Amino acid sequence: MKLHEVSPREQSGRDTIDRFRAQFKAASLESLALLENGQMDRVYCDVHEDYVVKHIVNSKSQYRFVQVKTKSKLNHQYTILEIFGLKKKPKNSPTHDLAGSFAGKLLLHVEEFGEACSSIEICTNVNFDDEVEQICQEVKGKSSPTKNTTSLIGETKKLIPSLATKSDADVMAFLSHLALAPRKQILNEEEDVFVSQASSQIFKYSEINLNPLEVRKIIIQLLSLIEDRSAVPLSSSITERELDAKASVNLDDILDILCISRSAYYVLKTSGDDRAIKSVSILQRMLKRSGFSDDTVDTFAGFKCSWEAWYRTNRHALLEFRLAVAKNKIIQVARKIAIGQIDMNSITEEVSSLAIQISKDLGRSDITEELAFGAVLSELVKGEAQ
Repeated sequence: MKLHEVSPREQSGRDTIDRFRAQFKAASLESLALLENGQMDRVYCDVHEDYVVKHIVNSKSQYRFVQVKTKSKLNHQYTILEIFGLKKKPKNSPTHDLAGSFAGKLLLHVEEFGEACSSIEICTNVNFDDEVEQICQEVKGKSSPTKNTTSLIGETKKLIPSLATKSDADVMAFLSHLALAPRKQILNEEEDVFVSQASSQIFKYSEINLNPLEVRKIIIQLLSLIEDRSAVPLSSSITERELDAKASVNLDDILDILCISRSAYYVLKTSGDDRAIKSVSILQRMLKRSGFSDDTVDTFAGFKCSWEAWYRTNRHALLEFRLAVAKNKIIQVARKIAIGQIDMNSITEEVSSLAIQISKDLGRSDITEELAFGAVLSELVKGEAQ
């Protein structure tokens, strides 16, 4: 008898690992949205739920609690019993079991966190059956409550003490925090869809076009980070700062994984560049192509900011014709850098000559070589981003 000829008695360990992998993949892809530079602040890993997304809205924290559920049988459909603990033909007491269901556990966050809970979500690689979808539509006010929704309202009043004497409309508003995210293929065991979506997310937010090997390297680093932040023991007396450091992923973490300069990013962001991540990404690639070291990107980002600040201040005092002539000369130098005609050995002469020319064209005596080079970098980023 050989090992493979006997069916193993224990498979729960492998199943548990697969579930955690799905959780880590979902949190990883979610964390890439930090690159959008919007209201999203960080992603907490395995704190209160599989992961929690924190947004800052009008200086206040808002949380989205996400529970990840997977099935190996891809034609499975989650029922109202699994999601809400509702039994169609109850035989024993208690009649239903909302407290033990997926949604029942999530609803406790709405009660505990109040207005800070923006939503609760069940994310899965399979589908929800029609009755589950119907309940969600009805509680969001899209149609009148039917039998199952009425039962859920009653069970919710029993589960949540503060709702015991509330109206059905109030309970439906409470239940409307629930969102369903079905058919998430990234949660399946196959990696191709996850790799493709991760690559698309990275390019969408940073315009970094990576080959498959580069994407996989980044994904391995990101998954490893999510796993690490999910595994650190947390004490009951932990502070917010400690929780952020030990159990969450923020923008700085993603910038580090993508090798995008933090300091250059913050220089550009502070100066008002709404596309700061893309700008730094473009600058780094262009400078590397021309033989500049990574250390120069921070300084060059400062030059770009200085020029754009100068331009905003003096734009209306410049004659249109003179400005068009100067801008054409700036673009010519930018194109030379873009195609690699200018490198470290020739940049000084080009920039010095450009500074003299555009000072004369604009009739200004305050155009330094740093400002001239900043103008080139600004046009370089615009050209690459279009």
